[in-house]
Amino acid sequence: MSTDQKQEAGLDLTLDDVQDHQPTRETYIEGIEGKLKTVFDPELPIDIYTLGLIYAIKVTEAGDCFVLHTLTSAFCPAADQIPLDIRTAVESVDGIKKCHTRITMTPPWTHETLDPQVRELLFGY
Repeated sequence: MSTDQKQEAGLDLTLDDVQDHQPTRETYIEGIEGKLKTVFDPELPIDIYTLGLIYAIKVTEAGDCFVLHTLTSAFCPAADQIPLDIRTAVESVDGIKKCHTRITMTPPWTHETLDPQVRELLFGY
């Protein structure tokens, strides 16, 4: 099964096929993470980075960024918008040429993914 077929089926995807370049990553990761904190799930008043929806970030030597993320549910109404918002945000980091996103539902996101203090604020437990 190809990566595209896995993507369409919502199966376990990784970024194993992407060569992370550590020096380039170190140059851009703080800016990338900062920009990801500006992307919000429209159903929750918190950004996708803090929600724990970002599973992996890789940056190639050429300056391309790959973001592996999940959604709060498989039926998320913003499933089309969130990847676009991620790409737009990350591509606004000076020096990043292109951002590619992959959605995985493995492991599924749960409230337990959140920092306990954030979970308490949002959900009261």
